[in-house]
Amino acid sequence: MRLKASIPNHHQKDEPYSPDGEGPHGNLVSIAKCFITSNTMVRGAAILTALLIVIQLLWPLPAQANLAAQPGYVFVKLNKGNPSGRFIVSNTGNEKQTYRARAMHFALTKEGSIIPVKPDDYSLAEWVKFNPKEFTLPPKSSRVIRFTVVRDESNLRPHEYWGAIEFTPLKGARFKSKADKKGRAMEFQVITALLIPIYGEMPGTVYGGRIKDISAEQSKKHLNLAAMVQNTGGGVLRATGTWQISAAGTGDLIKTIPVQLFTVFPRQERHLTRTVGEQLPPGRYSVKLSLKYHDGKTLSGQGEVEIP
Repeated sequence: MRLKASIPNHHQKDEPYSPDGEGPHGNLVSIAKCFITSNTMVRGAAILTALLIVIQLLWPLPAQANLAAQPGYVFVKLNKGNPSGRFIVSNTGNEKQTYRARAMHFALTKEGSIIPVKPDDYSLAEWVKFNPKEFTLPPKSSRVIRFTVVRDESNLRPHEYWGAIEFTPLKGARFKSKADKKGRAMEFQVITALLIPIYGEMPGTVYGGRIKDISAEQSKKHLNLAAMVQNTGGGVLRATGTWQISAAGTGDLIKTIPVQLFTVFPRQERHLTRTVGEQLPPGRYSVKLSLKYHDGKTLSGQGEVEIP
C-alpha cells in the first residue's frame, strides 16, 4: 500500500530506496540493528556489548525481525512551513511487543555502512516531533505514528538536511549456546530496530562531487575496480553510472559495467568498488567511471592501470 503525503511539500516513499547498490549493502529503508547485551557464563559472568548494523536488500524487513513500517523514507521541503506526515508501524510477529521511538542523526562510512552520529549542522533530527514515543502492538497488528518537522528558521541554510526515526522493541529474541565440557554457556539477546530516514531540502542547495584514486587490481579469478567519490556540494549525492574499460593504446572499448544507485553525504567520501568475474590479458588499460546524479548532472574520472 502506498502512503501519500498529506501536504504538498511532503514526499513519502514505500518502495526500496537504495543508497548503496554497489556492494553488500542495499538500502536505507530498513535497518536491522543487533545489540548483544549480555554474555553470561554458568561459572563466572562476563558482559559483552556490541553493535551490528545490517542494511537489508529488500523492503520490508525479513519475517524474523517482526517489525515493519511504511513508508520506507521521506522527503520534505523545509521552506514551506512545518511539514508533517505519518508512518504505519507493524508487529509482524506472534507475540505482543512494546516499541520505543527516537529521532537520530546518522552517516555513512566510506564503505557504505550506516553509523549513528551526533547531530551536526546537517541534522534535522532535533526538529522531528512525533507521537506516541512508546506504544504496544498486539501480534499481527499496526498503528499510525504521526510526525512533524518543526524547523528552526534561524538556522536554515541552503543545503540538504537529514535524520531518522528509529523504532526499537523493548524485548528482543534470546539465544543460548550449547554448554562446553565445563558446563559453560553463552546467552545473549538480539534487539532488531527499524530506521526510517527523513530528508529535507532547502532552495538553493548545490549538488556536486568529484572522482579520484581510480584503480584496478587483478586476482587469479577476478578484476577488482575501485575509486573514491567525494561529495563537494551541500546536498546528498545520489548517483548511478557505469565503469568502462578500454585498451589504453587504441581506445577500443572492452567492457562496460553498470554502477547501481549509491549515496554520499555532504563533506564525506565513498569508496566505490566493483568485482568483475573475469580476467584481462596482460597490458595497459584505461578505466573510466561515469556517474549521473541530481537532475541529470554528470561526473567522470579516468585512470590508466597496468595488468601484469
